[in-house]
Amino acid sequence: MARSTEQPAPSPLSALWFAPHRPLFLMAGLWALAALFWWQWGWWWWPGLGMPTLGTPTVWHVHEMVFGFGGASVAAYFLTAVTSWTSRPMIAGRPLMLLVAFWVAARLVMLQAERLPLALLLAPGALYFGTVTFWLLRDIAAARVWNKLGFPGAILALGVVDALLVVAAREAWALDLVALKRAAVMFFAMKVAIIAGGMIPAFTANWLRQSGSAAAPPHENRLANRLGLVTLYLALGLTLAGAETASGWALIVAAAVQAWRFAGWRSRAVGGNTLLVMMHTTFGSLIVGLVVVGVSRLAPEFWPERDAVHALTMGAMAGMVLSIASRAAARRGDGGTLDAGRLLPTAYALVWLGAWLRTTAPFLHGWLDNPVALAAQLWCAGWIVFLAAFVPTILGPLLRPVFSGAKA
Repeated sequence: MARSTEQPAPSPLSALWFAPHRPLFLMAGLWALAALFWWQWGWWWWPGLGMPTLGTPTVWHVHEMVFGFGGASVAAYFLTAVTSWTSRPMIAGRPLMLLVAFWVAARLVMLQAERLPLALLLAPGALYFGTVTFWLLRDIAAARVWNKLGFPGAILALGVVDALLVVAAREAWALDLVALKRAAVMFFAMKVAIIAGGMIPAFTANWLRQSGSAAAPPHENRLANRLGLVTLYLALGLTLAGAETASGWALIVAAAVQAWRFAGWRSRAVGGNTLLVMMHTTFGSLIVGLVVVGVSRLAPEFWPERDAVHALTMGAMAGMVLSIASRAAARRGDGGTLDAGRLLPTAYALVWLGAWLRTTAPFLHGWLDNPVALAAQLWCAGWIVFLAAFVPTILGPLLRPVFSGAKA
């Protein structure tokens, strides 16, 4: 049985820089709260402050949720997980501080996106995504785990889309802004399919063994795994090509394949493990989100995509962030097993409810005065609860493994 190892007790502030997931998930949680609050209510609380704008306030909102919140979260996972793939030391200390400084600088310049020179807007984000890509490539190449090369490639692609979207929003280059926003969302849909799709069967099998469940272990459908990625790439390609109808059907087909994968993962047997319930629910949000966005492409007058896309962003993307960060923040029981406590599942439930309230807002206006504002309130409340649970865990000793408990 694998056991968690514990370092000597550090000072709280120095402990923050022991592992990439600590400051980066912290930044993601803080920005998920602050950026949404500012966009939704900042004009009311501080009228003289003004609304951040990148072409339009909505584009700034999309950019900061995907490349700010999402960009911090995906690096938090990859830079921490790479050590288990390569057995190399974690990025820590001053190099990690520098990376976080790049991320913070990228957020600050975007607050003045309409006034600053384009080169200054692009530089911090390029340094951030470029550094993450370089570190991943360096460790993967040193350990010769070539099957992991897709991950630094994905980070590099995200950085390129970030830069292109900023350029398009500033109208310095004729680019399809809608296609770029859609591509960024598809990036995270694919990451949920790959990362959560790999974690869920493994963690579920481990839990079923530890709990002595009579349920059969999760079934890995290799054909569905391959087809799942192929259909998502097809949907992405058709989306970038501007094929509205074809991309809508491709998204629905991709959802069906992901559901085929999901069917064998024994979701009904994990009710006693709230961390697994969160991950299974996140994957369910991915499946439903792909369908909903597909429907919005086929019938935009029925379900506008500006609403439907929140199933993938607030539901699947944020759900994955919370699910993975919660594993790092969970308490360790005897033998290294993980206990989510009460706050982390509460945070997830609030964000999840906010996601689906926002997604279905077009159908709720006769029932609720302002479903969008209520969804934002639930989202903010969820991240406040998450931070209350997460912050104490990143100011103490670093326990290993980070994203999973002991194996049976």
